[in-house]
Amino acid sequence: MTPPPPDTHKRSLSRTLPVSVLLFTVVPLVIAGLLTLTEGAQRLREEQELRARQTASLLAGRVTQLLATAQRLAQAMATSPGMAAGLRQRTGEDDAFAEPLPRLDALGGDWLALVRSFPEVDRVELLDARGRVAQTLPPHVREAPAVRQLSPSQPPWHPREDLGSVEVRVPLMQEGVEGWVVVGVSAGALAQALELPDQDGGELRALLRDAQDRGLMLVRRIAGQPPLVQPLPVMEALAAADARSRPVVARSPLGDSGWSVEVQASLDAYRSLVLAELLRFGLMVLVISGLSAWVAWRFARSLARAIREVARAARAILRGHYLNAHVALERDDELGLLAQSFNHMSRELEQRERERDVFGRLVSPEVRDQLVQGELMLGGHEVEVTVLFSDIRGFTQLCEGLKPRDVVLTLNEHFTRMTHAVQRFGGYVNNYMGDAMVVVFGAPTPDPHRVERALYAAVAMRRELAEFNRERASYGAAPLEIGIGLASGTALAGQIGSPERCIYTVVGDTVNVAARLEGLARLESGMLAFMNQATRDLLPPHVRECLRPLGERALKGRGTLIPVWGLPEEAELPEPAPHLLRPEEEIL
Repeated sequence: MTPPPPDTHKRSLSRTLPVSVLLFTVVPLVIAGLLTLTEGAQRLREEQELRARQTASLLAGRVTQLLATAQRLAQAMATSPGMAAGLRQRTGEDDAFAEPLPRLDALGGDWLALVRSFPEVDRVELLDARGRVAQTLPPHVREAPAVRQLSPSQPPWHPREDLGSVEVRVPLMQEGVEGWVVVGVSAGALAQALELPDQDGGELRALLRDAQDRGLMLVRRIAGQPPLVQPLPVMEALAAADARSRPVVARSPLGDSGWSVEVQASLDAYRSLVLAELLRFGLMVLVISGLSAWVAWRFARSLARAIREVARAARAILRGHYLNAHVALERDDELGLLAQSFNHMSRELEQRERERDVFGRLVSPEVRDQLVQGELMLGGHEVEVTVLFSDIRGFTQLCEGLKPRDVVLTLNEHFTRMTHAVQRFGGYVNNYMGDAMVVVFGAPTPDPHRVERALYAAVAMRRELAEFNRERASYGAAPLEIGIGLASGTALAGQIGSPERCIYTVVGDTVNVAARLEGLARLESGMLAFMNQATRDLLPPHVRECLRPLGERALKGRGTLIPVWGLPEEAELPEPAPHLLRPEEEIL
């Protein structure tokens, strides 16, 4: 039997399988989650930018509406005849512009009521062509410069830096009169128009810029707090607020004026949203990983237990322990089917191994293996062999006083010892004939050392017989004597018989010569074995020196004489070379 392969088992499925299942479950989840998180972060950034643009557009609409309302009021006043009359009145006085009139008498009561209906308007002024203040409302307001540089090409909206507000300038539309109507929009009205909506987190800022991109007013709002207004002059909104990242900036123009509203949103809200998404994703991965690990551990434990059971049975089969190769698995899946098939296979192997063992007792292991492999067919072929023929001397008289059972026991013990001796040197026990045995060297497998093996096997048989006789003497049994004949030559080896029943044997004159040489033991005493000339010639020179020539002898059934050589019992053969011995594990 081929020896089992070495055990190279270094890892256990009970550990590697849960890890593998966990990796194949969690790693795709983590990758998909990271992609989703990246996409979500990009989406949140885009949403924040969209909200900033929408807020900027909303605030720009409010400021535009506020300033447009003030501009319409100024245009209505500029077309009033009373406004031109009031300007003519002031122009005719000697010290016309030493002090503005305490009230706009030119407006009349209706216009004064109209001006007061606009709470966002904090001042109305009447200027002459040189930019000098002629009349003002409310009176005695000196914060504005007394003389201004005015030009029809200037835009109507101007920042009023001394008051932190905006004024709208519209020229008088009366023939023969040049002057200006100035309507001031209060800083409070601008701050109200720039009021920012509340948000989830972070800081949001609105900045009003004029046509020269100068900051006019800043409104700040921190999440959960009221808006903070910073009038003119202002610093840049988030220029030095957070050097680690740039804010989200959106700008919306105020019509065609060149003015704009800029909204700056810090990234705190964005970071808080991304952090919340990250925490949500981490918790989800942790929960799913825990569940996956638990399911993988349960699944791997069940699967590994079943696989270990099958592996244990497989190792038992490799070692030839078929009785321990039963797989006890009660499953209704593929592993259960595998266990049933494995158990059936182990029973079949056990049955075949018993048959092989029984078959090996009828023929040699070499013949058995070749027969099983289909290499031996009915018929035969010529081979060069050395035949050893052994027979017990006087066994017929020895059996007269023994019971048949004792005879069989004696023969079995004798043949067991002799068989082991010849098999140790690669001999094939071809047949047992009564108290004789025929051993072949060189068949069924060719052997270049067959003659040496046969001679050393004969010596080993004599030693085994001496040991057997000492045991028999211990219980009073008579000793046994054997004769051994060795013959080398050509023989026909193969399957002899019919297709229904045949045996592997060796036939030919070489077998007959070996049997006749064994018969010389009755005539020549003191010889361990007898051999023909062909056997002697094939032995190494250092072994031939131990042989003794016995001359030409006439053998029974042969008409010619043949040279015979004998190995004396006192001869000391050299120790057999290691290559002549057969390994113990190959001997059944």
